Amino acid sequence: MVLLLAYRFVFRPRVLGVRCVLVHEDSVLLVRHTYGDKRWALPGGLIKRSEPAQETATREMSEELGLEDLEWHDLGWIEYTGADRARHSVRCFTCRLHSRAVSPNAAEIDEVAWFAWDRFPHETLHGTPMISAAARRSPAYSDN
Repeated sequence: MVLLLAYRFVFRPRVLGVRCVLVHEDSVLLVRHTYGDKRWALPGGLIKRSEPAQETATREMSEELGLEDLEWHDLGWIEYTGADRARHSVRCFTCRLHSRAVSPNAAEIDEVAWFAWDRFPHETLHGTPMISAAARRSPAYSDN
């Protein structure tokens, strides 16, 4: 673990991933993963080599939450340096859900909860508030 942290400190690798802002009425779904950082985060994951970002979003929501046939709205790329000093390039998507019912995969998701747009818990993964704010400003939620 120490070597990984030293590598990231020196070389600042680039991490490509997706984050998905799933909205039902006036709430956003956040998850706690069973691995890695345990803070609340938007669901998502790493982009596989040669995989289009939207396919990653679709795959991850199916694997993590059992969600299928989602109608995505592309929010574009957000870049930031994480607490791990890695450079994160995250393609962000948003989708309205007709129900709050999800089927979390216990191997990947420890906990799920719905939060009001402006009432996220203090322990959120870096980038979560910024990404959700971009979703809220998007034309997909212009009625909010």
